[in-house]
This record gives sequence, structure tokens and C-alpha cells, in this order.
Amino acid sequence: MRKYDADKEVAVNGEISIAVLAVMVFASGCATGPERHASKSQDLKQSVDRVSELEEKPFRLALEDEDDFTAPTEHSESKTRQVDHEEEIALPVAPAESILLPAPDDSLPAPASEHHAVMSLATLEQMALSNNPTLIQAMAQVDAASGAAYQAGLYPNPVVGYASDQIGIAGTAGELQGAYISQEFVTGGKLQLSRAKWSQATCIAETNLSAQYERVLNDVRIHFYQCLAAQQHVEIQKQLVTNAKDHMQTHKEMLNLGQTNMAGFLQSEVDLSQNQLNLQKAENNLDQAWRNLMAMVGTPEITRSTLSGSLEPTEEKLDWDSAFHHLLQNSPELIAAGEKIHHDEITVERERVQPIPNILVDVDFGHNFETDNSVAGVTAGIALPIFDNNSGTIDQAQADLNRSRADVKRLELTLSMKLAEKYRDYQTAWQHIQAYQNEMLPKARRAHEMLYDSYYKRRAAWLDVLLAQRRSLELQQQYVDALLAYCETDIVIRGMLLTGGLTQPPAPLSGGHIDAVPKPR
Repeated sequence: MRKYDADKEVAVNGEISIAVLAVMVFASGCATGPERHASKSQDLKQSVDRVSELEEKPFRLALEDEDDFTAPTEHSESKTRQVDHEEEIALPVAPAESILLPAPDDSLPAPASEHHAVMSLATLEQMALSNNPTLIQAMAQVDAASGAAYQAGLYPNPVVGYASDQIGIAGTAGELQGAYISQEFVTGGKLQLSRAKWSQATCIAETNLSAQYERVLNDVRIHFYQCLAAQQHVEIQKQLVTNAKDHMQTHKEMLNLGQTNMAGFLQSEVDLSQNQLNLQKAENNLDQAWRNLMAMVGTPEITRSTLSGSLEPTEEKLDWDSAFHHLLQNSPELIAAGEKIHHDEITVERERVQPIPNILVDVDFGHNFETDNSVAGVTAGIALPIFDNNSGTIDQAQADLNRSRADVKRLELTLSMKLAEKYRDYQTAWQHIQAYQNEMLPKARRAHEMLYDSYYKRRAAWLDVLLAQRRSLELQQQYVDALLAYCETDIVIRGMLLTGGLTQPPAPLSGGHIDAVPKPR
């Protein structure tokens, strides 16, 4: 019993010594100003460690005004732990200088732990142009149309054969034994028109090829910036997890001191778990964005690496009139539609000359065994366009021409509607970016800085600093989303609304009766 009292007395004396030292240091800190606060806190911690090993783990609390520390009170021990906590627990992260997290810099050496290369947009574009299969398909259509144009202009082959007549007359081998040659002579410029028609189809295929190049590059750029934004989200979410851990630790310490209840502590644990799940989701989104990017590039086997680039706008903002004019003047879809009109005009002319009869000439030669003479013969003929003057096909070709002319106007109106929708999203994203850059993010950063400064002057609570930091990080997440929306719409508008880098390119012409012949015409 006496031993228990002695031990108890030693413990009490140790705690009293801690309180006395704390009061002395606080009084000294108030007299010398905030700039010497950190050094005094370090001295206090070392003194307390020497006096007693019974001291509990220090806790971070919301700091009170400096005037409250002028005299010892019943809360002296709590205040001692406040000062010690600044030495034991990680201090708040200083407010960031930049609005957005910086992108990786190619000029800086990578950390030793990172063995993967940093990839740029230009590198990925070159990889896509070499590996995307739709470009091979589009090129194949150009080759096919070129082959059809060459074939359509070729002259008909002559026919060579054996000829005999009246075999066995007067016991001879026949009146004629020999050979013949038959040749069709094409008239009316049909072959030239056929070749011109299919050459125009080649032009359409080449325009479709350029459009497919644009689609591939646009999609690579869109997926690149989606992956870049996913990288930014992961980094911001990591900071939010750190913020949530600090928030939970603060609630835990406040709970031990009776300055909060179990409900508040449990809620802080829930918030931490939620942020950890959000980080996992952000990392999964990054994995998906990378896989989509590599599929668009045509190299799905490449493992994930860091992307080098920036989401910040680098070109001047487009206005509606310039964007609309650019689309109508340069859209490959409209250019191909105009080329289709010219193709159909040639087709109409080609079908109009189709009834002009070709001349079929046969020449035979051989030996007349009845008269024992060498002989030859010539026959020539034409097909009279009495029953079939190709009028139905001419009407069909004229109908196709009228449809192509109307299709240009239809396509202009369709593209105008699509551009209006994209430009609305483009304008909205631009307005959001301006609001974040000029108003929201600077003010949120300034609020964080002010609370951070007030915390060291004992005029702000630590929880308020954490809350301001969290709000700033959440605004950065929203800013990244706004930048991504702007990048996507800017790419689509400048890329003349061409997307679908893995969609099979359209055929230059649709099949029909006119083209369904053994020899294209």
C-alpha cells in the first residue's frame, strides 16, 4: 500500500512538472512573438521527455487566441499537448503556388524507381498513323477505285478463232479452212467517260482517306487528354486521401481529450474510406483511359507509362462564325459530297452515249480447197438501239445526280446542327475555365493560405485549415474536368467534327445496277 502511494506520488509530481514547464514556455512564447514559437515548442518537448516517460501521445487541437495563454488554468496540460503536437504530427501542406498540378517535364530525369518512358502526343500520333487498321482499309478503297478506273478505260479484247466451211464438198477438206479475228470498236467516247467516272470515284476515296486520317488523329488526341486528365485526378485524389487521414487523426485526438464525440470520429473514418475508394476508382479510370488510348494507337500490348503534356488551352478561342466557315470550307465530308455530284454528272453523260452502237468487225482468212485458192472475208455490224436505248438507266443516273445534289444541302444542315451542339459545350467549358482561373481557384487558394497563416498565429482551428485545403483540391478536380471538356470539344470543332478512329471508313460509292456489270462503265 505504501509502495502504491509512492508510485502515485511520483507520477503526480511528474505531471505537475510537465504542467509547470508548459506554462513557462507558453508565457515565454507569448512574450517573444509567433516567430519563435517553433523553437520554444522544441525546447518544451525535450524538457518534457527528460522529466517523465508517463506523458501521453500529444494531440492536435484547434488553437485558441494568444490572450488565453497568459496564466495557468485547468487546461494547462491540454495546451501543452497542443504545442507538442506541432512537433509530433505532420504539419499542413503549404498551399500550392500553381492552380493546377504541373505536367511531367521531359527535360527532367525520371526517378530511379521509374523505368518506363514518358510519352508525348506527337509520338502517339505517329504510332497511330503506322498501326491503325482503318487507315489500311481506307487506302485499300483508294487502290480498288484506281483499279476500277484503269479497268474501265481498257479496250475490248479481240477474239481469235478457227473457221471452216463446207467440209467434205467434192471429197475435199472444205470450201474454207482457216482462222478469223473479231474486234469490237467502241464509239461515242464511252471508254474515256468510264475512266473519268471511276477516276472521280478514286478522288472520293482519297478524300475519305484524308477524313479517316483526321478521325484517327482526333480520337488519339481526345483519348490522350482523357488519359492526361485521369493522371491529374489520381494525383489530386492522393492529396485528398492524405487530407482525410489528417482529418481522421485530428478527430481521434480530439476524442481522447473529450473535445468531440464518437459520432464525429466515426464520420471521419467513413470520409477516409470514401476517399480511398475514390482513389481506387481514379486509378481504375486511368487504367481504362490508357487501354483505350493504346487501342486507338493500335498497340494494346504497351504497358502504362506517364504522359507528357498539358490540359491548358494553347490556341485562341474560336468564335461561331469562324468555326462554321472553317467547317463548310474544309469538311472532307462536304468535299466528298461535292465530288460525288461530279461523279454522277459523268455517269449521266456516260449512260447517254451508251446507246450509240459499237462496230463489230470480223475478218476471216484461209484456203479454199475446192478452188485451191487462198481467200479472205470481212464482215461488220452494229447493234441497232431499237428496243433498248438505255433510257431507264439514264433516268436512274439522273435521279442519282439529283439525290447527290440534295445530299450536299442535307449534309450542310446536319453538320451545322452537330457544330451547334459542340460549340455550346465548347463555350460552356471555356466559361467554366475562366471562372475557375480568375475567380474560384485563386480565392480558394487565398483562403487556404490565410487559414494556414492564422493557424500558426493561433487564430484558426486546424480543422478549418483541412477543410479549406479539401475545398481547394475539389475545385482543382472540377477544373480538370472543365479543361478536359474544353480540349475534347476544341479538338472536335477544329477537326471538322470527324471522330470514330476505329470505325470502318465509308465506301466511295454505293452499289447499284449501273455498276453491277462484269466490266465497270
